[in-house]
Amino acid sequence: MTGIFERSRNAREQGSEVTMQDPKPTHPPSRRARRSLSTVLIAAAPLAVLLFLGGCSNNAFIAVPPDSAAFLERRVVQENDEVRIAAAVPDAAETEALTGLPLYSQGIQPVWLEVTNTGSSGLRLLIASIDRDYYSSLEVAWMNRSGYSDEGKSDMERWFYENSIDRRIPPGESRSGLVYTHLTPGTKGFNVDVVAADLDSHSFTFFVPIPGFTADYMEVDFAGLYGPQEIETLSVDALREKIRDEQCCATDETGTKQGDPFNVVIVAAPLALRRALLRAGWHETAAGSAETAIARLQRYRGRQPDGTFTKSRPDGAERKELRLWLAPATNGGEPMWLGQVVYNYGHAGDDTDDLRVDPDIDEARDYFLQDLWYGQSVRQAVYARAFDAVPESDPVMTFSGSSYFSSGHCAVVWLSEEPVAMDEVHLLGWWTEEELE
Repeated sequence: MTGIFERSRNAREQGSEVTMQDPKPTHPPSRRARRSLSTVLIAAAPLAVLLFLGGCSNNAFIAVPPDSAAFLERRVVQENDEVRIAAAVPDAAETEALTGLPLYSQGIQPVWLEVTNTGSSGLRLLIASIDRDYYSSLEVAWMNRSGYSDEGKSDMERWFYENSIDRRIPPGESRSGLVYTHLTPGTKGFNVDVVAADLDSHSFTFFVPIPGFTADYMEVDFAGLYGPQEIETLSVDALREKIRDEQCCATDETGTKQGDPFNVVIVAAPLALRRALLRAGWHETAAGSAETAIARLQRYRGRQPDGTFTKSRPDGAERKELRLWLAPATNGGEPMWLGQVVYNYGHAGDDTDDLRVDPDIDEARDYFLQDLWYGQSVRQAVYARAFDAVPESDPVMTFSGSSYFSSGHCAVVWLSEEPVAMDEVHLLGWWTEEELE
């Protein structure tokens, strides 16, 4: 069986021209031939195992090619003059129907891609751009080898290998297949980068909805939050004054009790904001999620957060939490967002008595700025005075029972839709040494 698998590898690397008129995903004849062989072997495996092992059918591996899977109807397509990329993501049930394995319960989420090279130069897909810690196809097979016969293991390896996507896409051809990423809750957001032989690169950002999930911000009518006469158009200097004059903190539902302070201000178009958070690994939260019940107690102009994003430790018990509100102001034609970044210990949705908020909110603020900076999403940044300093010796208690201390400065960041090198970020000189003391 190892010999058959090696022959499949050699045939796969040869490739051939693809007929572009076929609306369905197409593949080189060698791959189609291999799939025919695989189909025969996979179909024959259950009978062989039943005859040989007396009915132990769980020793066989049974899966189906993704070409005609129903989830492909949800594919999202983006293109430019040289490359066209289609992407689709199966949900948990669709993944198990496709692979025969409960990959979601293992924290693995397949992403289907089809890359069409419409240019004149060969392209190479950079899979690490999708998930820098992605699982290789044979790694997934290895992780699930338990309980299968030797033939079942070989069939599994061959299926995962043959249905993974080729990295090289010759001019005028298409390649499609699966990439195995880490499971992320909510809308599946990921980047796809391809590079040409001359190192000319093409970057795409996808947001693929998953059935059954609605992010909290998707329920907000952003266009209806403010009337045109309410929105201020601010210069950079006026924005600085706006930050100083704006209310320091959120309130409770009654508007009378002080909540957590706003320690970040973001100037960005919605798409640039989503891309920046994606690059940095922040996750959406579902509307009404118990995980963000505490966050929804915070109000700005009577509104709970327009969107909440989290970034968790591997054990899930500690996480950074970003709460965002659209403010009635713009700078350079881009919206202004007020934000709270806090570091939570424990699960808000489990036992609120066990939830602790790190009182050093400047630490969370600085982390957020550095996180977006390292993600190459920041084009301009500064620290600005937002409220009076709160000394560590005399922290402020909020209505929710948490306390904080701070220098009183917020991080102000202008985001870019295109990556910005760290040494190209422009730092404004708003502050003086006295202000930062």
